[in-house]
Amino acid sequence: MLYAFLVICIISSCSGGGNSRSEIKLIPVKSGKNYQYIDREGNIIINPQFKEATVFSDGMALIKTSGDEPKFGYIKEDGKISLSNYKEATIFSEGLAWVVSENAAPVAINSSGEIKATLQDAQNVRTFSEGLSAFSIVKDNEQKWGFVNKEGMVIINPQFSKVGDFSNGRCAVKNEDGEYGYIDKKGKIIINHQFTQASPFHNNKAIVSSDSKAGLIDEAGKYVVNPQFEEMIYDGDKYMIKQDNKWGWCNDEGTIIINPQFEKASNFNGSNLAPVKMGKRWAYINTEGKTEVNPQFDYALPYNGNIAAVLSGSKIGFIDEEGKFSINPQFEKLSPDFIYYLLGGRGKYIKVETDYFNIESIASRINVKRPEGFSINQSKISDIQSKLNLTERNFNKYSKNHQVINGEKITNDASLSMSVKADAYNEVEDGWYTKKVFNPSAQIRSYSYSIKLSWKRRGKEELVKNAIEKSFTDLKKDEEQSTKEKNVYTNGEKRVTSYIKNSRIIIAIEGIDSVKLNKND
Repeated sequence: MLYAFLVICIISSCSGGGNSRSEIKLIPVKSGKNYQYIDREGNIIINPQFKEATVFSDGMALIKTSGDEPKFGYIKEDGKISLSNYKEATIFSEGLAWVVSENAAPVAINSSGEIKATLQDAQNVRTFSEGLSAFSIVKDNEQKWGFVNKEGMVIINPQFSKVGDFSNGRCAVKNEDGEYGYIDKKGKIIINHQFTQASPFHNNKAIVSSDSKAGLIDEAGKYVVNPQFEEMIYDGDKYMIKQDNKWGWCNDEGTIIINPQFEKASNFNGSNLAPVKMGKRWAYINTEGKTEVNPQFDYALPYNGNIAAVLSGSKIGFIDEEGKFSINPQFEKLSPDFIYYLLGGRGKYIKVETDYFNIESIASRINVKRPEGFSINQSKISDIQSKLNLTERNFNKYSKNHQVINGEKITNDASLSMSVKADAYNEVEDGWYTKKVFNPSAQIRSYSYSIKLSWKRRGKEELVKNAIEKSFTDLKKDEEQSTKEKNVYTNGEKRVTSYIKNSRIIIAIEGIDSVKLNKND
């Protein structure tokens, strides 16, 4: 029943609306562990083999391979994988798709796999709409959205908290105050920020919400249907509406054409029939609100051409326009992307997140020759105090280890701490007792860097450690002292030990003269 739950959640929360969707020739369905593709008569065209599968767009379908290390790729209608081995990927839109490889930034490719654009600094990127693709960057822990063209050139600088997709030359954007307005393709505000929700323009009108009520505006931002409905969803030449927690339909002037009476409903999708829930079962009504297919299904989706997917018992089948099964219930799941498509969305896989891991910036932050600019054998606590603006209170009275840098952000993926080893306090007799007195002249005996990766990069500590070790150009690995857990590098001046402990990369640096002292502690 997991599938049933997925369907009801998508149907009840869908806000994308229903265009007249083109007829899908190959339908991704699951029977067993993997997805396959069937034609509209139920014949298997592409055998079961995919962990995930989408509908075809621009002649390509996005799939995810099965197995222990699944990857995203693309197939053509003959079922052959033409592009593969991506960590993340979007469907094709307007001839391009965004893909992300391991440890790489998002790139836009064409159907031949040629890279047409690279967004090195982007955090997220969405599929193209009207020639523009939304992308986000993270700055000062805040995500801001802008737009690039198909060459990867920034057309609208990242500045918005949220953005929609361009439609009719306009795009809904959200400002820092949580209000939506609309911009044109140059980023100019053409409808002021004033709405709590805003949808794409269709037929020169857009659904917006104010004070928890939805209405319609024209391209000038003026209301053509005043906010009065609990929800509105675009459905071709009409709109699904919700009133008093019941669903019905109105026209583009706000006149109700099918009274709100259904507990749940979905879009006509360009068809003459729409699925609605009557009691415990789903049925299909016509554009006048009359029942054409009696309530009998556990769940039902909009028609695509002359067939519609329905859930009967625990299996999925397809019915014709008379409500008779043209493909008997036999499938366990429909592709979520197929469901999104039917409900008027652009698909499930319309966004990727960067996997670019700036290991070089992390590695270059570590200086084993002169840690933070200090000499290995001659620096004192007073030197560190002066450079790092530390006071006596930053040093531990009861330990020789002192943290002098705590959680410094290197990149969005890594932070750094550093501790030093020194006898920062001396015991001095004070009558019958002894007391600890701060000693700023104490020699620094060793330095220890600790690098913590973000949760997203956990498991890549070894890559970072290896990159740091490549910078040890004046050191030689000591095979006798090195173990499976630790690598030891030495020269006549110092010893450097690198290892991973509790998901942190540790780089410990000791002067040769201090090695014996540290061993005795």
